[in-house]
Amino acid sequence: MRRILLAPDSFKGSLTAVEFCRIGAQVIQRHWPDIQVIQRPLSDGGEGFVDAMVESGRAERRVINSLDPFERPIQAAFAWQADSQTAIIEMAQASGLPLLSKQERDPMRASTSGTGLVIKAALELGAKRIILGLGGSATNDGGAGALQALGIGLLDKQNQPIKPGAKGLVQLAQIGEIPQELLGIEWHLACDVTNPLLGEQGATAVYGPQKGVTPQTHAELEQALASFAELIEQRIGHNISTRPGAGAAGGMAGGFMGVLNAKTFSGFELLANTIGLNRTFEQGLDLVITGEGRMDEQTRNGKLPMKLAEMSQSYNVPILGICGQLNVSTEQMPEFIGLFSLVHCLTNEADAMQQTEAWLADTLYSSLKLYLH
Repeated sequence: MRRILLAPDSFKGSLTAVEFCRIGAQVIQRHWPDIQVIQRPLSDGGEGFVDAMVESGRAERRVINSLDPFERPIQAAFAWQADSQTAIIEMAQASGLPLLSKQERDPMRASTSGTGLVIKAALELGAKRIILGLGGSATNDGGAGALQALGIGLLDKQNQPIKPGAKGLVQLAQIGEIPQELLGIEWHLACDVTNPLLGEQGATAVYGPQKGVTPQTHAELEQALASFAELIEQRIGHNISTRPGAGAAGGMAGGFMGVLNAKTFSGFELLANTIGLNRTFEQGLDLVITGEGRMDEQTRNGKLPMKLAEMSQSYNVPILGICGQLNVSTEQMPEFIGLFSLVHCLTNEADAMQQTEAWLADTLYSSLKLYLH
């Protein structure tokens, strides 16, 4: 029996990786019922990271009461592996940009405290290892809100806890005691960006504008993160200001590196190892289908579809790529036997979003007809 692996990332804003797999399985089973379909929705640490772990069958979903970036009550999920005492947490669940309207976006106010509460719930469950997916954040607070939620004192000149968001970080004067139990945890940050904390390629300059950073607030946010880095170096001895990846998720990577000695890892590799993706390949595959919202020159720079293509090559399995927007040629990406875009006509973004599921089904069927005989 032939075997096809469906292993996409999410099409941000229009289609989750789980929905892609469901549609793909329906198309294949309707037209090629003799083919076995393996569904492995993937994520590099952003949207869908928890779903990918749960859908693999290697972790169970836990839902808790938490807070959104403005500290309003919400529910957030994480994935739990009881046997390895590992919690897989997606910061976008409680601190993500989609939780705010475009008019609300304000990194001076937005806090990572909700993510801290999710981590705290996992630790209370007995977690010894935290895999924290960084991506899609609405925040620029260096992870300060999350660290406070975990019991770390971040205090102003009056010895009072700083307020939420970067507005509070501006007032930070001292870092209090770090609970010893937090230092015994393995902190793994799923992070595929290498941006430093500060400067032209830093958290505020590169990712700030989409979160609501303005020319007026840019300097204040940059100074707040710089002061945080300076305090961490004075208090703990870790220099995060030039560490690759420290700028991820509004500097949350840097805050966790500096205060909790967290280490960064490729999101794809963390996920692949945790769900045992190698074993899926070792059991034999005839074709892999992956995809994401946009495939372009950046895809070559270690993005999830390319990582999966390299893995497929190592097992000598052909791979197809399907995306919403295709801005690269197959010739430029020879690892793929074909690249296909869902959009075949002139349309606006709103219409394309509504048509995504139907277009995906059509594109999958058309592309598979070329490769299945």
